[in-house]
Amino acid sequence: MRNIIFILFAILATACSQPNTKTSIRFELRDYTGDNPRIIYGWQNRSVAIDSATGIGIMEFDLQSPIYVTVEVRKHERKLYYLEPGENLTLAYSMKKGEKDITYGGGLAQEAQFLNQTKLYSGVRINFRNTDIQRIVRQMDSIIDLNQNKLKETNLSPTFKNIENKRIQTDAWMILLRSQFSDTTQYLETLKTTIQEDSSYLVIPAYEELLEQYVRRLVSLQKSKGRILEGTDLADARLDCIFKTFHHPAIIGYLIDKTLFHLGDSGIEKYEQIYKQYVKDPERLALYSEACKKADRIAPGQPCPDFSFQNNQGETISLADLKGKFVYIDMWATWCGPCKGEMPSLLKLEEEFAGQDILFVSLSVDRNKDIELWKKTIKEMGLGGIQLHLGENWEWLKIFMPASISVPRFVLLDREGKIINANMSRPSDKATAEKFRELLNQKK
Repeated sequence: MRNIIFILFAILATACSQPNTKTSIRFELRDYTGDNPRIIYGWQNRSVAIDSATGIGIMEFDLQSPIYVTVEVRKHERKLYYLEPGENLTLAYSMKKGEKDITYGGGLAQEAQFLNQTKLYSGVRINFRNTDIQRIVRQMDSIIDLNQNKLKETNLSPTFKNIENKRIQTDAWMILLRSQFSDTTQYLETLKTTIQEDSSYLVIPAYEELLEQYVRRLVSLQKSKGRILEGTDLADARLDCIFKTFHHPAIIGYLIDKTLFHLGDSGIEKYEQIYKQYVKDPERLALYSEACKKADRIAPGQPCPDFSFQNNQGETISLADLKGKFVYIDMWATWCGPCKGEMPSLLKLEEEFAGQDILFVSLSVDRNKDIELWKKTIKEMGLGGIQLHLGENWEWLKIFMPASISVPRFVLLDREGKIINANMSRPSDKATAEKFRELLNQKK
């Protein structure tokens, strides 16, 4: 009997000694519109289910350590929040248009308030075109000191202060990446000595963005003048930069994922080997492997998956309607800046090859609720060719983008509707017009 009692006490003591890893964000929404909040952290982008009758929804997390999450509280309105194991946060606000106030509750209310107060360093003005790099560095250091002193004056927990100090540094480092200097050698050296390579910063969304922008800036500074890097050339340049610049496995893995994940459907063996060697997250590896398996479905010579989409006049256009001519498909969206940036080049191609055996099809992936915006954008930009709307047929789109839905994306089909290239070059790439001339047996 004594042994049983002892065992029971031991089990109870063990259970009580286990740290509480559960945390949650509770939403209390007024004037609910049907648009659910989204929570973004790490690889995750999750929608929060809201009870339409009460306006209440809860997202739970099982955390081993503190993290930051980005919450899309209203359309085009995102805010940063801090989560900690064993603590909870409540967000109460109205979804009514024009409303901005959010009331914070729960054990993490003070942290939320601190993160979302008005600009922390509004007193320091930055001239991003200032040619004096040391002046920019001094201003950056002043911003860090100012914000860290404000944080120090609070009664917030040491755990939060430790990670928030890192976030404050990260935000300030972005100033260097946004600045422009003529002395490239000094600039590169300043970047190298300023930006820290520390995997503990990876829970900070701004640090993840900083790493990506850092690689892009290094590649842009080191590439040959006048040469535009795209496709595999761009991926190779970024990979080379990553391996030369960084040493921590977690940071390399993160940047490899950002560089190669969207190429999982390209069927390039060396990229598959690199990805699987450096990326360790099981969920990402599973998604990437699935994308690689699907690459054969869009290999050259395979028939393009059949489709029937509506054009901007409300007429239905199918793949069969396009057969007999080569087809250049531009997958785009009204919210995609790079997509719209290609439109002038696309119009030039349409003009050059007008009346010849090639059709130009622009396929919008905008959501159905934005169809009127799509039609308006077509008129405002003077777009030609065949304008189609996906109609939220995501399963069809995932055939071409199994790893991640990312636009712009260009596909070239032959006269029979078979795939010539599912990763065709952009309109602005000279190789595109050259390929068209080759297919049409033309000389420049």
